[in-house]
Amino acid sequence: MHITVPTPRYDHLDELLTRIHIIRQRPEWRRRLLDSVDPVTTVSTLRVLRAVEQCEKSDRGASIGDVADYMAVEHSTASRTVGAVVAAGLLTKSLAPDDQRRCVLMLTEAGRKALAAVTGRRREIVAGVVSDWPDTDVDALVDLLGRLVTDFERGVRA
Repeated sequence: MHITVPTPRYDHLDELLTRIHIIRQRPEWRRRLLDSVDPVTTVSTLRVLRAVEQCEKSDRGASIGDVADYMAVEHSTASRTVGAVVAAGLLTKSLAPDDQRRCVLMLTEAGRKALAAVTGRRREIVAGVVSDWPDTDVDALVDLLGRLVTDFERGVRA
């Protein structure tokens, strides 16, 4: 089913989503997010940690393929990034007991603490942005963004 929506509405929505994405890519955002959270010095490191955390929440260790999928990068790129994160002591990497061709990535205690620190900082930044909004507006935004993400994910996988 095709839904007809006036072009300016699509244009405005696309522009707003693009602006949020750009803001989150700016060096100032990265500095606010990552300052003083050694050894997480790059957004790529943070994304690897988040990918592994998501897999751990499903009661399984992550693979390089899981990380590549989460980061939307090639397997070789994910492998190099994971290598750096393992070298920084934020992840462990071992062979899967059921398949020696596959590795299993798990957060170390240092990785868990670093991820928690950055996640807390990111939530503080977002909370500060909407701090003067009524709770009902924040709740509505969360609900609508949740629907948008679900529909985007469904559309990408279709």
